[in-house]
Amino acid sequence: MIKNYWDNFYKNKKPPLNESSFARFVLKKTKNYNLKMFDIGCGNGRDTIYFNEKNIDCDGIDKSKKAIGKNKKKYPKFSRKFVNKDFCTIFRKKYKSSFIVYSRFTWHSINYPQEKRLIASLKKNKQFKYIFIEARTIKDNIYGKGKKVGKHEFTSTHYRRFIDPKILLKELSNFMKIIYFKEGKNLAKYKKENPWVLRVIAKVK
Repeated sequence: MIKNYWDNFYKNKKPPLNESSFARFVLKKTKNYNLKMFDIGCGNGRDTIYFNEKNIDCDGIDKSKKAIGKNKKKYPKFSRKFVNKDFCTIFRKKYKSSFIVYSRFTWHSINYPQEKRLIASLKKNKQFKYIFIEARTIKDNIYGKGKKVGKHEFTSTHYRRFIDPKILLKELSNFMKIIYFKEGKNLAKYKKENPWVLRVIAKVK
């Protein structure tokens, strides 16, 4: 259901094309890192393209074939930068160079078992160094809307698992050092929307 929703979304709708405010925030933090980046759940690729144009080697990963197909056609110069894969399992393989994981509004799109697989794969991957996350939290004003399908999980137009910051920070702290955390509104404003989100930067210990 989730995959079909996003396939239809990227086939029929026009999401914003400009880079997100989170991407601009992350650029300031990573411009001196000189590391490979993976934009997980890249959607229409707007942040993937932004990072590449700012000379950061970034691959956009998404499970939606429609999204990846449109990105390859829209951005032929960067077509090889888009990969149709499940980002919860892609990091099980070995990588030659150290890398950053960038997750904007995708952490709340996966359920608890998927999160567990993703964290486990990153924990075992020796090349993984940093993670940047922006996601809706349990304080968001749309929390509770739609059909409840699990703990902090709801489906309305699509599935969302609202993030409990304490739980996420605890999970990451098992093998990472939290070097930045902020929670609140005015971080991810879009038109009339002003969600309550968290921002996390963590570094492997």
